[in-house]
Amino acid sequence: MRLSPKLRRLVLIPLLAAACGVLGAVLVLCFQGALHALAYLLGGHASGLVEIASRLAPWQRALAPVLGGLLAGVVLEQGRRLLRGAAAGDYLEAVRVGDGRLSLRRTLVNSLSSLCTVASGGSIGREGAMVALSAQGGSLLTRLLPMSLPQRRRLVACGIAAGWAAAYHAPVSAMVFVCEVVWRRLDARSLPALALAALTASLTVSHLFGLSPLYHPPPLPAPGALALAGYCLLALMLGACAPLFLLLMELGRRAFARLSWRLPLRMALGGAAVGCLAWFWPQMWGNGYSTVSWLLGHQPAWQLVLTLLLCKLVATAATSGSGAVGGIFTPMLFAGAACGALAGQLLNLALPGCLPGGGAVLVGMAAFLAATAQAPLLAVAMLMELTGAWSMLLPVALVALLAARIGRLLGGRALYHDETEGVRRRLPGRWSGRRR
Repeated sequence: MRLSPKLRRLVLIPLLAAACGVLGAVLVLCFQGALHALAYLLGGHASGLVEIASRLAPWQRALAPVLGGLLAGVVLEQGRRLLRGAAAGDYLEAVRVGDGRLSLRRTLVNSLSSLCTVASGGSIGREGAMVALSAQGGSLLTRLLPMSLPQRRRLVACGIAAGWAAAYHAPVSAMVFVCEVVWRRLDARSLPALALAALTASLTVSHLFGLSPLYHPPPLPAPGALALAGYCLLALMLGACAPLFLLLMELGRRAFARLSWRLPLRMALGGAAVGCLAWFWPQMWGNGYSTVSWLLGHQPAWQLVLTLLLCKLVATAATSGSGAVGGIFTPMLFAGAACGALAGQLLNLALPGCLPGGGAVLVGMAAFLAATAQAPLLAVAMLMELTGAWSMLLPVALVALLAARIGRLLGGRALYHDETEGVRRRLPGRWSGRRR
């Protein structure tokens, strides 16, 4: 029986969007469960990576990223040999200019490689694999019934929103991410399906494990005029620094691209860079989540913050540049938090008591995210849902708009710009250079 287009739009698409939310949440939880299991095998307990690293001997936490990078490279290299000619494996390609279909085998290979990198302490985000798995869930649902090209793309976008919402406990920013970063436009017809997928994913996670903000800053008062002025200065400073983060990531990719080594050896070298730094600072392991939580609640010496920032930038550039599969979104939040802490201390020297430490860290994350992704709305929604610090809504919004503008004026590219341009160059014929 073939459903009419109106009935399909009113009934079938919402049902599939809700199913996409449940499936995406389950896939994200499975990936997180696998990470906890590997962490338990590595450290004897399923706590955070930094805590595990701090309990290991220095040589152990230096060696683990090397072995993890080597194994992740072997998985990728062997997987690519078996997957020649497979469908697209990038959800940006599938949603923006592709046909809405993703290769299941390619997604599984990439996720397994990412699992090896993240679990062994690689300085990269885990959200990339989790969102990709959830997008794959949306792609699988498109095969259940005949669908038009826009409907297939829409369902994969629902998978992206579901994965983001489940990974970050942030359904609103999941919708904003798809509209502002993935699509680069607001599609009013697709927004209800995105909302349903994101909310269903959040409800699934909440039902199984509870739902709370990932970060817990200290109580922050509503800022006065002096604090708002300080936050504006902070936005100018971080908006100018944020493009340097993407430049450093690009320099890391270029440096490793010059090596004629096989992929496993390059990724092992990236792990060695992380391991050498982790010998002295266990905080180099992982995506920086625990260090951001620490910065929100403490005011460490600027020398320590600067050291951790510089080392983490090198570790992330080495991990990402070597070819590791994963995201740089959470490491980018770490960079913003550290830069915000440094800028806040500098401003407090000139104007004592101008900015609370936790406020500068929180606003720094918003400024960095807005400037690097050129997505001020995402920065505002993300920081509010990540922290629950609604008293900071006004300064976060103000800083996000200013930092995004400064980043654009300085010619900084958006976080996902290169991926989009690469997709358009690879696609032949009528898809290349054409907007959806």
